[in-house]
Amino acid sequence: MSTLKKNKDRFWVVDISNSFTKFALSNSDRLFKIHRYPTPRINSHWIQKKFRSTHFPVVLSSVVPQKTTLFKMNLQSPLHLLNGKTAQGIQIDYPKPNQIGADRIANAIAAFQIYGGPAVVIDFGTAVTFDVISKKGFYSGGIIAPGLNVMTHYLHEKTALLPLIKITKPKAIIGKSTREAMLSGAVYGYQGLVKEILLRLKNELKESPKVIATGGQASIVTEGLSQVHQRDPDLTLQGLRLFYQFKKNNFPF
Repeated sequence: MSTLKKNKDRFWVVDISNSFTKFALSNSDRLFKIHRYPTPRINSHWIQKKFRSTHFPVVLSSVVPQKTTLFKMNLQSPLHLLNGKTAQGIQIDYPKPNQIGADRIANAIAAFQIYGGPAVVIDFGTAVTFDVISKKGFYSGGIIAPGLNVMTHYLHEKTALLPLIKITKPKAIIGKSTREAMLSGAVYGYQGLVKEILLRLKNELKESPKVIATGGQASIVTEGLSQVHQRDPDLTLQGLRLFYQFKKNNFPF
């Protein structure tokens, strides 16, 4: 295949979350090198420098409307926005599809297309989200809880003596310092949250879904949890890649 043809097949996938933006060049088969950039630092100059020179289409999921607007204003290449109305690769069984975060829809597309249904995606981001996909590929809804960083930042901001900590694996359940005690509460507390929510989901669904974890702290929190079947750090970007393939080929589902 010629270099020109290869370049024509390429496109950017970009996921804008509240804290970080992940992006990668992609083709129909795979993602290339994945990059991270602090979302608050995104501006017109950065978008033009990163994306305008290649003229590749940009496939975008975003939960930050102001940054979405900047992409709309500063791109010269086609922009494909994923949301509840444009989703392809799954069907939406939700009263108000526009209220579903675009990242959650991307996760659902990737989970169903790669791993099959029924499935539950747990995304450890600014919020911890649980999203349910049925056996036939319907996005059915989910659960939202505060993320680990939100919780630890809140403790630091609202108390005089608790430090701001980085989430790492605790040495033991009983902390021998304030930092270790906070780590234990965060990681093991969220393991308990994951177990309880998955148990209730299983009982309500009356079947055992595949459980896929993604996001920043997924590997730390879900380590050793038999309820989690797969850890896929690139799930959201893979969902954007698949969404674009469905859209480009005009597949209905």
